[in-house]
Amino acid sequence: MKIAILGIRGVPAKYGGLETCAEEIGSRLASRGHDVTCYCRKGEDDTLAEYRGIRRIILPSLRYTITDTYTHSLFACCHVVTQRPDVILAFNPAISTLCIIPKLFGNAVVLNPNGFDWRRPKWGWFAKRFIYVSAFVAAKLCDKLIIDAKSVCDYYAEDFDCDPIHIPNGANIDPEPQHPELLQQYGLEKDSYYLFLSRHVPDNSCDLIIRAFEKSRTQRKLFMGGGEASDSDYAASLRETKDPRIIFPGAIYNPDHVKELHHGAYAVVHGNQPGGTSLGLLKALGYGTCVLTLGTPDNAYVVQDAGLTYKLSEEDLMGKINYLEQHPERVAELRRMAVARCQEGYSWDRLADDYENVLKAVARPRKAAKMESA
Repeated sequence: MKIAILGIRGVPAKYGGLETCAEEIGSRLASRGHDVTCYCRKGEDDTLAEYRGIRRIILPSLRYTITDTYTHSLFACCHVVTQRPDVILAFNPAISTLCIIPKLFGNAVVLNPNGFDWRRPKWGWFAKRFIYVSAFVAAKLCDKLIIDAKSVCDYYAEDFDCDPIHIPNGANIDPEPQHPELLQQYGLEKDSYYLFLSRHVPDNSCDLIIRAFEKSRTQRKLFMGGGEASDSDYAASLRETKDPRIIFPGAIYNPDHVKELHHGAYAVVHGNQPGGTSLGLLKALGYGTCVLTLGTPDNAYVVQDAGLTYKLSEEDLMGKINYLEQHPERVAELRRMAVARCQEGYSWDRLADDYENVLKAVARPRKAAKMESA
């Protein structure tokens, strides 16, 4: 198959869950002999022509928060029709109205809408409404929706009257450290810190995590990795904490460093609020990390009994941190269970099989498309 991927920043994945999913699935499809192309934004590794077998096409965008994704995807949807793919794998519900362009040219479109994106606190009322309406359009326009969380899949099926398929996100299972000396670069030792490694935005509960940690009795550090734009008032407010245990190293993209930080952590504190399967949460499980996650339905479904959950309450989170401090044997047990949970249902290789089957089922080879239009 000739497959085009669009709607994301591009590959290599350096930003979030959608990019990671696209890279992991796209690279595996490419290794199986499929022709895979990904549309990437200008300013992201512009000199790189290919990555992990995925051909990169670089296009510009209007680089503002509310226009970046939409304008880049507009250019991608116009360009992709000249590439004559058998199927398009799109991400992000906000771009679904743009998918009418390749659909008019006979292209099949499969969309991963990324959960309840319209519920994210970072969006204003207009953006939330636009994304919601776009999600409804996606349910009617696209050939198939792939949704990573069961609760979101059920919502689309009932409220948008469509037939989505549930394929969760995945994780690389790698519980053994290889370069523990990397921790020294951050002034850390194994089990000396709790790890937070995600964007510093409200829907990741960063402020709640910091307040709960400030109240906890632990002598360990809180390593608040990640970041947001330098002009983000929310991200800046987090750094106003006076607690010397809390450190802000900034964004960390090196995959070797990310892996070793997980391996060395006493536990990962995870606070993703919107619906959907968090790749950050799956990554922690795959690395064999003790996980302490916000107990949303989707987060709880992912960890099941292989991690601890907390309520959206700094008192409850503080209590769970203190519990882990008092029970290191429980931490060791959860680490073992995390790997088993990931092996059970979140292997990228198996999930690539599922994606491949969906794409094959809806793909429209250009010869067939011409015959239908004749």
